[in-house]
Amino acid sequence: MTMNERDSTLLDNYFNGLLAPEEARDVQARVASDPDFREEFSLREEMEAFPKKETERNALLDLLKEVGKDYFKDEVTETPQIKIVRNNVRRWIALAASVTLIAAAVWFFTKSAEKPTYQQYAQHTPLSLTVMGDTEQAKTDAETAFNQKDYGKALTALDQVLTDEPDNIKAKLSRGICLLELNRTAEARAVFEPLAAGNSALKADAIWYVALSYLKENNLEACKAELSKIAAGEAHYVQAQEILGD
Repeated sequence: MTMNERDSTLLDNYFNGLLAPEEARDVQARVASDPDFREEFSLREEMEAFPKKETERNALLDLLKEVGKDYFKDEVTETPQIKIVRNNVRRWIALAASVTLIAAAVWFFTKSAEKPTYQQYAQHTPLSLTVMGDTEQAKTDAETAFNQKDYGKALTALDQVLTDEPDNIKAKLSRGICLLELNRTAEARAVFEPLAAGNSALKADAIWYVALSYLKENNLEACKAELSKIAAGEAHYVQAQEILGD
């Protein structure tokens, strides 16, 4: 599929958190209904997750290069050619064994050392509650504090927003994120779980954050149980599959 410029820009804005909430919901709805758009969306999600894997790949390549230098140094010898061939065969066998051993070791230690963590996946979309002409100070305060990662101040402002608009699901989800960042994981889940059980446009996001709340508690089993509820094409599906595969 070749994306037109408009759709490509739309996805750029989505993954950079530049869309208004209703525009982001439209993107998620289109992902669910348009197979070609879903394919491109999933590819973009994979691209977002790609940098986390680059470090371990580079570490393996560096180790293999070091082994290669040791085994392929040119040596001057006066021994018969048949002996050189035999030595080279032995050298190749030793190299293959060493490369296999090192690759296995790197894989083992990398996988052991890099189990998924909350910090790896807690990348929050910038908060946008206000619309053109909106003059509510609480919404502005919530956006500013949340986007500056001042989650205590954002929580206070979001409580005020929800006093005025108790059905504002974006404010509810953001309030849960604030609680999660403040290490109040049980309270955060109490916010996320009703959204995860509902049918709003933020259902998949809520499931994702329920899973992250367990990941923050190092409860990988409970985290994976939640992630298995995220269907293909929904928000965070690629990241969910990455954690489920560990």
